[in-house]
Parts: sequence; structure tokens; C-alpha cells
Amino acid sequence: MKNTVTYIEEQKDTARLETFSDGVFCIAITLLTLEISVAFRQHISNGELMHELFLQWPICVAYMISFVNVLLAWMGHHSLFKYLHRSNNAVMICNGLLLMLVALVPFPTKILGLFFQTGAVKVAVIFYAAYFVLISLAFRLLWFAASRKSYLLVNSITEQEIKKITRNENLGLIFNAIILAVAFLNPFLALGLSFVMWIYWIVF
Repeated sequence: MKNTVTYIEEQKDTARLETFSDGVFCIAITLLTLEISVAFRQHISNGELMHELFLQWPICVAYMISFVNVLLAWMGHHSLFKYLHRSNNAVMICNGLLLMLVALVPFPTKILGLFFQTGAVKVAVIFYAAYFVLISLAFRLLWFAASRKSYLLVNSITEQEIKKITRNENLGLIFNAIILAVAFLNPFLALGLSFVMWIYWIVF
């Protein structure tokens, strides 16, 4: 009976951490939509409103890019936590660091959208790409904190699965670092590489 109670408590601890994390991901995605708006003007013609709506396309593109990035991050977070049986302070701190970065994604998204059609587009893309390097690093730290203590992982996990997750986390960090490096040379090519990375994560 005691073992059963302990098992339930451990599962509940992990479930609470996942529920809290899901809430942060949900809020981050919701906040992205707040950047898309048109200022109200009492006296505005149909043509002027159409023009104002068209001017919002850079913000909409930035929203789409960030939405997919956050969605993939949430999927990765969900997949990672499937292998976690328990949590400790290190896992919760690393998870908190990741969530702190995810919650602030609307900021680099806004910067990218506002300066996409300006002479500062390179800096905007560099800042955006660098931000997702930090998120990838936070993912890597989270998995390191979880995988270095075997009692935190589910009993059914194999050594091959641990190596595969570690490889994927390393690849995510490397891919984002490459995109950041390319952004210094060609910001539009860097954004294009983001689409390639989406396809990789979706397929593999």
C-alpha cells in the first residue's frame, strides 16, 4: 500500500509540473496575437482600412513563425516529460528557466515584425534567432538535469532512447546556432532555414 501511495504522489508531482508548463505555453501563444492590431480611427475610408490591414503583414509573418516555434517547443517539452517519472529541484529550476524564456517570446516576435521592412532587419533577425538559441540551451539543460539522475526517469526507458533524446536536444541547439550565424550574413536566408528546421522536427 505504501509503495502504491508513493507512486501516485510521484506521478502527481510530475503531472503538476507538466500542467503548469502547458499553461505557460498556452499563455505565450495567446499573447502573440495581441501584437496584431489596427489603430482605431473614427473617420477612415475603406481604402485606408485596407491599406492599414495590408501593413500588418510583417507582424502576421512574425506571429506565424513564433506560433510554429512555440508549438514545436511545446511538443518537444511534452515528449521529454513522457520519460520523466519524478522531478527534483534541478529539474524544476531548469524547467522554470525554459518557461521564463517561452513566456517572453512575444517580445522578440514584436521586434521581428516591427523591423522586418526596415534597415534594421538584420539586427531584428539576429536578436530573434539568438533568443531561440537560448530556448534550445534551456531545453538542453532541462534534459541534462533529468537524465543525469536515473531515478527521475521512467523504468521502461532504454539506453538507446536516452541517447536519441540527447542527440535531438544537441541537434536543436546546433541548428539554432547555425541559423543565428547565418543571420549575420543573410537574415532572410536564416528565416528560410527556420522552415527547413520545422520540416525536420515534424518528420523526425
